[in-house]
Amino acid sequence: MGRTMSALALGAVTLAAAALVDTAPAYAATEQLRLDFDATPTGQVEPGPWTAGCFADLATPGDSGCIAVNGGGSISRATRPNGTGSSPALAFPATGSAIVQVPHAAALNPGSGDFTVSALAKVTSAQVTTGANLVQKGVFNDPTQWKLQLDGGLPGCRIKGTLADGTTAEVRLTSPTSIADQGWKFVQCKRRGNVLTLLVDNQPVDTNEKASMNISNTANVNIGAKGTGLTNNDQFRGQLDNVLFSLG
Repeated sequence: MGRTMSALALGAVTLAAAALVDTAPAYAATEQLRLDFDATPTGQVEPGPWTAGCFADLATPGDSGCIAVNGGGSISRATRPNGTGSSPALAFPATGSAIVQVPHAAALNPGSGDFTVSALAKVTSAQVTTGANLVQKGVFNDPTQWKLQLDGGLPGCRIKGTLADGTTAEVRLTSPTSIADQGWKFVQCKRRGNVLTLLVDNQPVDTNEKASMNISNTANVNIGAKGTGLTNNDQFRGQLDNVLFSLG
């Protein structure tokens, strides 16, 4: 059985004269999840709003990520610059909750190995919230988690896992600069060996050299929020595109 969802990004993204251009990653990796959100969700019509439907996972044919909502929330079509044209993207709700959810699969756990999670995000000052989760596997109180977030408009990432002695450890990285009102930004968190690095538009903005830990759980991958709760849900209110998770 395939898992469900659609994930992002062709690796590196650079800004050129107000246009975003996707380029290939400069490291060897195997994509496990890539949602570009270009197609209309199954059973739906453009431009939304959508409260159901699934996006194909381009990294794992047959798998997909599906929309789930609550409290009047929905997801609708947005666009972003891409070279000389534009590319389809998603707009998350101003009220209520909405996520794109990918079922758990072992390949979405990095274990103790290298991994990368990235997304393109755009948010205005009016859409900034204290907590805004872009993509995650596991929640804060779970024994293990990986997460890319945009709390207070500041890109960040968090990992939590188990050490060799069975104890837990965590690392959090945060950019010192908000991306609110800055247009589309490429946000990436990657672990290479014991080093965790947060990048914005391919520029390192924070790093930590104590990232060696095992990250494995049975949680789903949720995009746009913790889940479909209406309180303490860290709902993202902006626009999102090209969600990617890779191993290696």
